[in-house]
Amino acid sequence: MAIAELAVETRTESGKGYARKLRAEGKIPAVRYGKQCAVSQYTVDQKAMEKLIYDVGTSSLVGLDVDGAGQNDELLSIVKDIQRDPVTSRVIHVDFYGVRYGEPIQVEVPLVFEGKSIGVAEGGLLQPVRRALSVRCLPRAIPENIVVDVSALAIGDAIHISDLDVEGVEFDTSVDFTIVTVQNVVQEEEVAEVDEDEVEVEDGDGEAAAAAE
Repeated sequence: MAIAELAVETRTESGKGYARKLRAEGKIPAVRYGKQCAVSQYTVDQKAMEKLIYDVGTSSLVGLDVDGAGQNDELLSIVKDIQRDPVTSRVIHVDFYGVRYGEPIQVEVPLVFEGKSIGVAEGGLLQPVRRALSVRCLPRAIPENIVVDVSALAIGDAIHISDLDVEGVEFDTSVDFTIVTVQNVVQEEEVAEVDEDEVEVEDGDGEAAAAAE
């Protein structure tokens, strides 16, 4: 996996007032932490952060270029958490988690469903249950996404986590979750016909009851 590079600046100040000031300047506060690294505080260009998320997502490796010193493997990270403004949806704070090449980490990887299933061709509905999976792997083995081939799914069939086989990746779950299924869809016309039949039967019963009285 390629490493995305992001320029950050060291900061010593904190607090809501300082954060507002940064955002007014087009920057956002960020923090980096991990099992074997000290907590470090940074500022990041807001647009650069948005672009990184758009280009490579949040499961990719990020090399931090601190204060213009260049990308340093000791500062290899993943995006751990993102806070967004509830009104504008802009990123307002980022947490980076420090990683090392030889140590497995846990990350969320998006799922990509590929192919047209047999069940969909027969009128069924493809129903994804999960859009991402939590995986554990070495940093270099993090997949950009996990491709799930749904072409063999008939109506009523499903794909579970146990059906996936991704080299170098362990799925972090003790339950065999359903990932995607194909559901049978009752056509609206059929439902309407059934409803009309039920109404006619009910009306007929009502007339018979009235005549008996």
